[in-house]
Amino acid sequence: MKKTVITAALALSAVLPAAPALADAGPGTMPNVKGKGLVAAFEALHFDPTVRFKDGLGRGRHVLWPARWKVCEQQPAPGAHMTQLKITLTVVKKNEQCGRR
Repeated sequence: MKKTVITAALALSAVLPAAPALADAGPGTMPNVKGKGLVAAFEALHFDPTVRFKDGLGRGRHVLWPARWKVCEQQPAPGAHMTQLKITLTVVKKNEQCGRR
């Protein structure tokens, strides 16, 4: 799992200049990233290297090209105070529908 997070973070760093800006929810508050592209979501989370990704189709796929993925669900919910919380984003490829298995 640690290797997946590192791989995704490194891949995200390669595409960051093209990422659109998102309105920040405020310091220490979880922004709403549901429905956003993964690069924009990661930017809104201040490029936190501890963010975990979960394959929304349950196939155990790894995020290798973040620009091709979107966020279907997020944990914690938008507006939650983010002190010491683990962030998990459930993602699918941009051409896939959320919630389909």
